[in-house]
Amino acid sequence: MLLEVKKLNKSFNPTKAVNDVSFSLSKGEILSIIGPSGSGKSTLLKLIGGLERLDSGDIYINNIHIGSASKKEKKIAQEHIGFIFQDFALFDHLSIKDNIGLASKVVYKKDKTWIDSETNRLLSLFGLSDKRLNYPLTLSGGEKQRIAIARALITKPSILLFDEPTSALDQASIGDLVAIIKDLKKEDIGILIVTHDLNFAKQVSDRLLFMRDSSIIFNRDMVDVKDIHTVFDL
Repeated sequence: MLLEVKKLNKSFNPTKAVNDVSFSLSKGEILSIIGPSGSGKSTLLKLIGGLERLDSGDIYINNIHIGSASKKEKKIAQEHIGFIFQDFALFDHLSIKDNIGLASKVVYKKDKTWIDSETNRLLSLFGLSDKRLNYPLTLSGGEKQRIAIARALITKPSILLFDEPTSALDQASIGDLVAIIKDLKKEDIGILIVTHDLNFAKQVSDRLLFMRDSSIIFNRDMVDVKDIHTVFDL
């Protein structure tokens, strides 16, 4: 199992943001968590990505228990995760190639030749080779997202976390994203998506979780759209 979470809880006093949430993610699986704004989806993703500290519960990444792991083990576990943020979180003062290669250079101490080679490969893969020396402010929302995905992929993660990936995209870019995510599935990467976009989630997901009032209330492989709309006002 790539990822397993058990009975996760997180409060921002006095608000309960995540309440007793448990689920798992397998190799090559695409799992989407659906729910209205304020249901706790993004907080849950941040807990898994190590960006928020949980109050209680357990997280296992590639069978490493994050709560009891040593500092070295936690670092190894977190290296398996790539996070694609809702606002893409690109550095406006860095070129596209430097945005993609930054973590490999600073955190993972990769060789410059390797970074350049991987950066060029990923830019070519996403059809953005001509943007290599551009800066983020010159890119469309869809292009920024592809760069954010490339930046995550260069670290060779086994798990990708997407936070509201369609929120800043037009319909054409959403279509491109659907194709990209389906291609990533072929690489046996586990993908966890939090989104309010039901139609997008149904196009890409193997399984859907439904979150309301900080808790998972449904966990289904296939759900009729009308059935979902009776549960959520989406």
